[in-house]
Amino acid sequence: MLPFIWTVFVVAAVGAFIVIGAYWLDVQDRPDLTFRSRVAWSAGALLFPLTIPAYAFLGGPSWPPALRIAAFLPAVALALFAGFVLGVFR
Repeated sequence: MLPFIWTVFVVAAVGAFIVIGAYWLDVQDRPDLTFRSRVAWSAGALLFPLTIPAYAFLGGPSWPPALRIAAFLPAVALALFAGFVLGVFR
């Protein structure tokens, strides 16, 4: 089971980096956001497991369904990493 979980972790981690980049670029590219809200959403990248799904569903960017699902990849990668650190997966 460990090779499967490790593979899911690696795919989620790589996808998370892509989603974080897509999130930041989308925030910077939106002309309807004020400077203050653009800075706030950008600073929200530090809390990416929470802010990226919030932005995808509540921020109004009208992301396609595939990106809305991918918005949860950073949280999945962190959960799997925590599982490895705590010894849940052997």
